[in-house]
Amino acid sequence: MAKTLAYKVTTHDLRPPVRGGDPIWDGSLPHRLPRVRVNRGIAECGAGWNACRSAATALRIAGLWPDGWPSRLWRVQTRAKITERGDKMRASTWEIIEEITDLREPLAEMCLGCGLDSIIDGLVNEQIAWREALARPQHDADAVASALQSALDARGITWQLRRYDSARDAWDAWDAWVARDAWVARDARAAWAAQDAWDARAAWDAWDARAARGALCVYVARSMGWVDGGDPLALTTGIREAYRNGLAIAVPVDSGVVGWAMMDDAGAEGKGASDV
Repeated sequence: MAKTLAYKVTTHDLRPPVRGGDPIWDGSLPHRLPRVRVNRGIAECGAGWNACRSAATALRIAGLWPDGWPSRLWRVQTRAKITERGDKMRASTWEIIEEITDLREPLAEMCLGCGLDSIIDGLVNEQIAWREALARPQHDADAVASALQSALDARGITWQLRRYDSARDAWDAWDAWVARDAWVARDARAAWAAQDAWDARAAWDAWDARAARGALCVYVARSMGWVDGGDPLALTTGIREAYRNGLAIAVPVDSGVVGWAMMDDAGAEGKGASDV
């Protein structure tokens, strides 16, 4: 039987990107996944090892940063029987043979047919830049503070920055504020996210490292002229640079205050508070 070639995506730490769970393997190549039983039914999702015929489809389903870190794309192959339903293929095993690190072509393919031809190059560049930033290649708290100040300035917000020892501490401060005054906290969260209704809607799922999603929504909407005026990089300026330098989270924690925390050296979200 001829080999079937396909593509599979994992999280940055080799976990299933949609269902979560333990790492699939240790990252060594090539690697043959252990045989499992396969659901041969008509449902698109079912038991078995799943993959996709195209890299673009695999990335679209799994996401570019499903856990707030850049996902990883792998080329796989198998001689096992394939059950193909919709955009997914499942088999009892795949051999993971190569990681694909140049994503420009599949990212461009994802945009085809969406009416974005005029901005594809710029959009692909923005997606790649966000993936690079969310990998947190640097760990520089001073650079993060400076970048967050740039983000505030770009939004026209004159708030204070307050550093926390961990992302959990920052979220606890947010929760405590919501408990005291939910309406004011909600309005502040929208103000930090954006300056108009489109931005605010897009930014609701742009927290905890998923700021990229809201930023790209605004980039596309304004670059395409779907909303009136404004800087396409309004949700990108400053905040992307902050992630690049090790930001874990930035969220309003009180009236006129944005709380933020660094990733620790092990890549976890954190480890009192201090005003910057």
